[in-house]
Amino acid sequence: MRTPFLLLIGVYSVAILGMVLIPGVDDQGNIWRMSFFHAFYFVSFTATTIGFGEIPYPLTDAQRIWALVTIYSTVIAWFYALGKIIALIQDKSFIEAVAKHKFKNDIKALHQPFYLVCGFGETGNAAVNSLTEEHYRVVVVEKNKNNLNRLNLDELKEYVPSLTGDASEPHILELAGIQRPMCQGVIAVTASDETNLKIAITSKLLHPDIKVACRAESKDIEVNMFSFGTDHVVNPFESFADIFSMLTHSTSLHLINDWLTGAPNTTLSDPIYLQKGPWILCGYGRFGRELYRHLKSQNISTVVIDPDKSLKEEFDLNEDENRFIIGTGTDHKTLTQAGITSAAGLIAGSDNDSNNLSIIMTALDINPNVFSIARQNKWSNYTLYSSLELQHKSSDTPINFLTMHPREIIARKIRTYFLTPLLEKFIDLAKQQNNEWANITVSRLSAVVGDNRPLVWSATINSTTAPAVNQALNYGRCIKISHLIQDPGEREAKLHCVPLLLIRDNQETLLPEDELELKVGDEMLFCGSHQVKDNMQWTLNAMRSLNYVMSFEDEPESYLWRLYYRHRDKVERRKKPR
Repeated sequence: MRTPFLLLIGVYSVAILGMVLIPGVDDQGNIWRMSFFHAFYFVSFTATTIGFGEIPYPLTDAQRIWALVTIYSTVIAWFYALGKIIALIQDKSFIEAVAKHKFKNDIKALHQPFYLVCGFGETGNAAVNSLTEEHYRVVVVEKNKNNLNRLNLDELKEYVPSLTGDASEPHILELAGIQRPMCQGVIAVTASDETNLKIAITSKLLHPDIKVACRAESKDIEVNMFSFGTDHVVNPFESFADIFSMLTHSTSLHLINDWLTGAPNTTLSDPIYLQKGPWILCGYGRFGRELYRHLKSQNISTVVIDPDKSLKEEFDLNEDENRFIIGTGTDHKTLTQAGITSAAGLIAGSDNDSNNLSIIMTALDINPNVFSIARQNKWSNYTLYSSLELQHKSSDTPINFLTMHPREIIARKIRTYFLTPLLEKFIDLAKQQNNEWANITVSRLSAVVGDNRPLVWSATINSTTAPAVNQALNYGRCIKISHLIQDPGEREAKLHCVPLLLIRDNQETLLPEDELELKVGDEMLFCGSHQVKDNMQWTLNAMRSLNYVMSFEDEPESYLWRLYYRHRDKVERRKKPR
């Protein structure tokens, strides 16, 4: 913009100087010269073709000739300058510079803790929605500008600054505020494992204490990430295999995991029941291998269908040649050969959504009662998978149907890791319990949350997150879990929540009893609703609320009123007969 502005300044300067130097005649016939103010005023309205007339006196012929020169020169200069400015505004480099400047200001204005999400594809979108739903601040870096356009269309609960750039480049991460103290964590969920690895390495070098969670579908990349200090690596295939393992172990255990890790304010999922019998696995890639390993560990007879002939060498086919069948599984012949008529379950696990949908529909046409698991590769095909599920649920012979959503699985894992890390410990401990324990836990959860998923939150007894309870314990008072789940706004009413886990001195207690006494440093995990969580915060933070739930007496907040009530109580005690 320097050249057009310099041209305008130069043309205006020469025009004004000419009007000042050329002599004119006043109304008395005397020689008169314009002042710089009058010359600037005359040239300004002349250049814009407004034309207020010749002021303050009529111009001489010499002045009028110079006025003509001024008119044409300034008009040409304005046309040139405006053309250059308009072209500059439309220039990509200028637009990027303005966007980068705005992004810098947004980052400087962030005074709350925030998370840096690298990659705004399907998984990044789900992660951002999950974090902003809980009113956490998020900053997004995405290489594809078209993906960022969706960010402006989403109705998020928090404003999300975004930058178009390659998050694997250190200066982009620096620009996004990774070195700021308020940056709580980095979430690398781009479509490339190599890019996520580089983001993880760069993040740990620029901010060693920051938490880093990455997506990785390759086992080698996953091991490499951990070697560089990555805190959490999410493999969607391993994660789903773990979910499938819970389902085969206990229906109630699967429900507990699904309810607690799901997004709040959505309806609870129905229980899923698996029948005993052989399974058919279509697609022996990364996803298929993880599920096959689990099925084999459970001694479940499994037939694999895959078009790659070289994979056949991995199987010992001396006992049964039909354990590996070359094909895709989209035709009746292959599925019949695999034993679909008597199969208990079918897994469509290829990397092609069209093939997976075709496999499921063909299998259900032969055996409508088979349990179906479908791998969904692209989120854009969500409607197709949902329609297939609803179609068979509404049919005369309903079936069990489970869809594997990679983006949803990763988003759940990341949400759990950053927002409620104790939940991961609770799930690990729950896997070690029997089916009876899982059934009882499901009953308790459904009793307190109704039809909506429970909100899960943690509370640590210390001076920061629970100052009132911490202070009372230091005074030697006895505080129990029952006091925390007492409603601080209504006498003798309990909050609708369930204490899931208590950790004390590295000792973990599942579903602790209400009468368990608390100690400083205890970490607890609760589930309930947003309203219940907000009510519990009063007890944790306000001494008045804590005193109320312990004694059912409303102690005034004012110091003078507290002295008065204490004096009154002493007088009443003295009056009582001994």
